[in-house]
Amino acid sequence: MFLPENIDLAQSEKYTLSIRLMPDGFSFCIFSPADKSVFHYQEKTFSKNLSLIGNIEKTFFEVNFFSQPFKKTFVTIVSPRYTIVPDAYFEWRKAKELFEFNIHGESGKVLNNYISESSCRILFDLDEEVYSFLCRNLWNPSFFSHKARLLPFFANYRVVDRRKRCFVDFHDEMVSVTCFSGSTLLSANTYPDKDKYDALFNIVNVWEKQSLDQNSDLLVLSGNLPDNKESIATLKKLIKNVEELNLLPPGNENYIPTDILLDMDAC
Repeated sequence: MFLPENIDLAQSEKYTLSIRLMPDGFSFCIFSPADKSVFHYQEKTFSKNLSLIGNIEKTFFEVNFFSQPFKKTFVTIVSPRYTIVPDAYFEWRKAKELFEFNIHGESGKVLNNYISESSCRILFDLDEEVYSFLCRNLWNPSFFSHKARLLPFFANYRVVDRRKRCFVDFHDEMVSVTCFSGSTLLSANTYPDKDKYDALFNIVNVWEKQSLDQNSDLLVLSGNLPDNKESIATLKKLIKNVEELNLLPPGNENYIPTDILLDMDAC
C-alpha cells in the first residue's frame, strides 16, 4: 500500500494511527504529532457481500501494518448510536443499562468517553466481535465515539459569546448537530443525511426545540461542506450569523472528517 515517503513504518512508534469505523466503510490516518507535514489519510468502502467483521478482517489483511507499535492508536466509531449522561449520574456497573434505556435495539460492547468540558459521559456501543478483534490486532487501542472528538472543541469555540451556538458537522451521509449556551451543553444528536432535505429538516427542528434566535445566535458549519452547498445556501438564508470552519492541514484541499483533524490537534 502506498504511503508518503516521509512516513517510515520501521519507526512506527513516532506516529499516531487513527482508525475510523463508519457504517459502510473504514478509513485510517497516520500522522506525526511533532511534524504536521507528516500526514496520510485513506478510505476504503466495505463490500456488501461481507459482514462487518469480515470486511474489517479483510482490510487488516490488506493493510498489514496496523498491528505495529504506534505511539498512539485511536479507534473512532462513527454512529448515531450514542447517548450522553451527566457524570454525576454515571455508574460504571450501570453503563449498559443506561445505554439500552436510551438507545433501541440490541447493544454490543458498551463503551464510554468522559468529556471534561461538559462534565458528561458519552456512551456508545461496538459489535462485540469487532471490539475483540481490534483489541487483539491493534497496539493498545483507545476507543472513541466520533461525538467525543467533536464536543471538547465545540464547547470551547467562542465560549465567551453570550449568544447560543449551534454546531453542524456534515459527515458520512449524516449530520451531527450540537448546541451550547455559554459552556452549557444543550443538545447533541446525529441524524441521517441521505435525502435532499434531511439535514435542513433536522437542523431547523433543533433550532426550534432549543429556542435559538435566527437573528442573533450563531451557526457554525464544519465537515464535508463542498458536498452540502445547497443545504448551506438555504441555511444562510434562514440564519443571519453563519460561520464555516476550515480545519484542513495546509496545502490539503480534499475533505477529511472533522474528528480526524481534531485528533491531530489534540496530540
